Amino acid sequence: MKNPSTLLVVNNLQESLQFYTKSLGLDLVEEHSDCIKLKAGDHEVIVFQGTMDSIQYSHGYNANSTLLFTVDDLDSKINQLKSQGVIFVHETPNQNRWGRYSAFKDPSGIVHELFELCT
Repeated sequence: MKNPSTLLVVNNLQESLQFYTKSLGLDLVEEHSDCIKLKAGDHEVIVFQGTMDSIQYSHGYNANSTLLFTVDDLDSKINQLKSQGVIFVHETPNQNRWGRYSAFKDPSGIVHELFELCT
């Protein structure tokens, strides 16, 4: 397999385009009426227009898939996203053996995580 990418299905393509490019800083590669292609570093994220919000689940317990965005300053990025109305799953960041992280929801309710590496 070469160059894996991620596929997301969202309930509002234009709102998601703004969120992923303006709030998260992904680059827009292509835009069509039913889908967009974004780039996060070398990773492509393909986003298609769906009709419903994501299914609710217990993040970290139910099987799922999550985009992990590595940041230099987790607390600053959390504050920036919260100031834009982004909903976070955890009240405070969690930590594992590799670093600190905090899960948040995109406009369709899809859960992703911010991650700060331990140094």
